Amino acid sequence: MALGLLMILFVILSVISILGLILLYLVQTPARKKGMFCFLTLWGLLIAALSASSLPSNYLAARLIAWTIGLLGIIGLAVYLKSESGKLHFLAHLLITAAVAGGILNMFF
Repeated sequence: MALGLLMILFVILSVISILGLILLYLVQTPARKKGMFCFLTLWGLLIAALSASSLPSNYLAARLIAWTIGLLGIIGLAVYLKSESGKLHFLAHLLITAAVAGGILNMFF
């Protein structure tokens, strides 16, 4: 029973992540795009925290990998807030994509 609930939670997390990433690249309005970007930044950090806290305390390398993936989201947010050009905004979007997708993959494997 508990594994079924965890599977449902993982599927919900995956669907929200996929829809968020799709909307990040398809939305054209700057205000909505910025909102999606901020949501996905927080979402990536939440996924990293869930992934790291679900591991035993002696799995230090795996916990470090989970927090490093979350750090990609923070770096992406910093790049987005400090930049003015479209190329750096695209780099920030790629970093957030890597943080969210990497966090989901890290939880799966």
